[in-house]
Amino acid sequence: MPTRHDHDPTLATDAPFRECLLAFVYRWLIRLLLKPLLSPRWTISAQRRWLDWLSWLNRPTPGIDVVAATVAGLPGEWLHPAHAANLRDAVVLYLHGGAFCVGSPRTHRPLAMRLARDTGLSVFAADYRLAPEHPWPAAIDDAEAAFLALAESRRVLVVGDSAGGTLALLLAQRLRDRGLPGPAALGLLSPVADLAVQVDGRTERLDPMLSQAWLSDCFGHWLGKPPSDLPTASPIAGSLSGLAPTFVHFGEQELLAASCERLVAAMQAAGVSAEGHCWLRRWHVFQLHANTLPSANAALSCLGRQLLSVLDATEPPRERTLEVLIMGAGMSGLCMLRGLKQRGQHDVLALEKQPNLGGTWWDNTYPGAQVDVPAPAYAFSFAPNPDWQQRFASASEIQRYQQRLAEREGLLPHLRFNTRLTAAHWQPDQKRWRCETACGQVIHARHFVCSTGPLNQPRWPDIPGLNRFAGTRLHSARWDHQVDLTGKRVAVIGTGSTAVQLIPPLAARAGHLTVLQRTPNWILPRLGRRYRWFDRGLARVPGYAPMVRASWVRFLEWVRSGFDDGTVGRSLMLAIARRLREWQLSDAPLRALLTPNYPLGCKRLIFANDYYPVFRRPNVVLETGPISEVIEHGVRLADGRILDVDVLVCATGFETVRLLASVDIRGRSGACLADRWQEGPSAFHGITVPDFPNFFLMLGPNTATGHTSTLLFIEPAVQHALAAMAHAGNGAVEVAAAAFARHNDALQQRLQGSVWAQCQSWYRAANGRVVALFPGRTREYVVGAAFRADDYHCH
Repeated sequence: MPTRHDHDPTLATDAPFRECLLAFVYRWLIRLLLKPLLSPRWTISAQRRWLDWLSWLNRPTPGIDVVAATVAGLPGEWLHPAHAANLRDAVVLYLHGGAFCVGSPRTHRPLAMRLARDTGLSVFAADYRLAPEHPWPAAIDDAEAAFLALAESRRVLVVGDSAGGTLALLLAQRLRDRGLPGPAALGLLSPVADLAVQVDGRTERLDPMLSQAWLSDCFGHWLGKPPSDLPTASPIAGSLSGLAPTFVHFGEQELLAASCERLVAAMQAAGVSAEGHCWLRRWHVFQLHANTLPSANAALSCLGRQLLSVLDATEPPRERTLEVLIMGAGMSGLCMLRGLKQRGQHDVLALEKQPNLGGTWWDNTYPGAQVDVPAPAYAFSFAPNPDWQQRFASASEIQRYQQRLAEREGLLPHLRFNTRLTAAHWQPDQKRWRCETACGQVIHARHFVCSTGPLNQPRWPDIPGLNRFAGTRLHSARWDHQVDLTGKRVAVIGTGSTAVQLIPPLAARAGHLTVLQRTPNWILPRLGRRYRWFDRGLARVPGYAPMVRASWVRFLEWVRSGFDDGTVGRSLMLAIARRLREWQLSDAPLRALLTPNYPLGCKRLIFANDYYPVFRRPNVVLETGPISEVIEHGVRLADGRILDVDVLVCATGFETVRLLASVDIRGRSGACLADRWQEGPSAFHGITVPDFPNFFLMLGPNTATGHTSTLLFIEPAVQHALAAMAHAGNGAVEVAAAAFARHNDALQQRLQGSVWAQCQSWYRAANGRVVALFPGRTREYVVGAAFRADDYHCH
């Protein structure tokens, strides 16, 4: 793949003031305090003393223990995560930069400490011998000795920055040439691929740290060769084939950027799995400013995820034992993982079947994807987000929020991606869950948490002939961005909340768009706006963000009153919805087709300002007749008409009734959870189920909400589960059947008399039972879901 030009969201043009200010300050401090000293005019010993003095300005990473040590006689230091849970059998060998003449583990400690934190692995920072006292090949000999000693008992990742990156690459080439096992993966931060550095004056002026003269002088000391001989010793001059997966990170504004680009291209041409990441508006090894510069933290977290992905993909099947296993790494999974770590439980792993965290916000990337509650309410109480770009956050914004949360809370080492759980069986004799993955891993866990939520498994429409369609078929929850819809004939099945967001951007691109509507929806105006720099500045004022969040939560609770007959809220919402239709749809027959004939709130409310105007476009047609079947080149309607279609888009939601049907979950009696839920899923406060000890659901049955943020339900559910785990101790805890029945009987009695029982929707099972929604207000759930030991029994 080509080099990606990445940047953390904090580097956008409307970036937070703190990031921009810090980047400006660091760039000029480096230019004033470091670049003049990194020069042939100064002796190597003077340069070393200056760098050692500057290292006192480093900011350490909390939770990392630094221990001086030797490996194979090579001095250095171990950086151990204080709460390492031994989740992966691997270590990192870190080789610092400094043009082979200066630098030490101490000067580069912030980078190595952050790497240990983000990978959860112990890092050995080698203090290899430096030139000119110890020229070639002393440094490579030291790196090889340390690597071979570490590799005797575990897999080794090799990470190096600048000259350390060069050393890592040369080490991998030497091990390959000698027929020895090499690193599991390479992480190269601004490596010197070509020792004969040749740059123009503009590039050198742009780099605040490096100069060609200094690099050439140091390389000459190291190799003991004149500059004319340097190219033959460059890693890029040797064979690159057969090397481990490699990740090359570098800054856009550095002297070595072009050579890093060439290295990535050369490795890819040699058949190596190599990825390049160019960080915009950043300089040489800006990752050294970890713990102070947010973009440095983001870059190291990115590298950590990449290295762990290689370890996880190549780990042989084996059995392991954990305290807690979590399925799913979306909002609820991250909240659960954070809660466990806050209580001192670090022996926990979260499995995610997708390539990255995010849950539904990783799955749903269709054009126009947004959350349908105000963003301030769509952040956890313990992690407000001052960086929202708009009131209704986009899917990519929310996924980035989750990413930053995982980075800040140190959750990344506890996540394993591209791993699908297939079975979980309770073992009564061991009082543990035996869980199996699709790749053959077996995990024994005392507690098993399902955090997949209801919006997890895409539901395709049950229409005859759907699989016969010869054109492109897309589902909104598995959007393929490689499909070009420009000028195509597109048909959209579904007009729910997803479709309402998706249809306007499709209409702007498609040559012709047909909207196939079965039931119109209640639509109210969306009170959205862009957030500006002053909004984000205010959000950083202590107390402001919680106040705004609380205000929106209270407003959303008022919206809930619109679901009850006879309330002022309902009358007002009906009037607003009617006025919006009349204002945006002057065509009376069209307005009638888009007017719902069921009570407001029975299906999910939709907030949109750009949906009705779509139908005024000449390339958009609304079809309300039933679909007879899908044929090879289009859709046949019940009246016999055929709609020719190039692309068929199914915005038909998720399997919200058949929760967890893809996983074989068996409880204490051996009964399958899917069988227990044949008539619809049910759980005690949506969290626990009788006969399934030490089993907890996040966003389980009857915890969805039609009016507010699901995060308000996630946090109390996590606290309930944590309290139940503590109550179980080393045994098993299970909800009492009587408490379970009492809770669900009362719940269903309330729901049967509610607006949600008056029409068919994804809230209800086929038998009419409402299985998704909680009927009350948020406060009622928070109070009701508080853990009470009397509702459980231990065994």
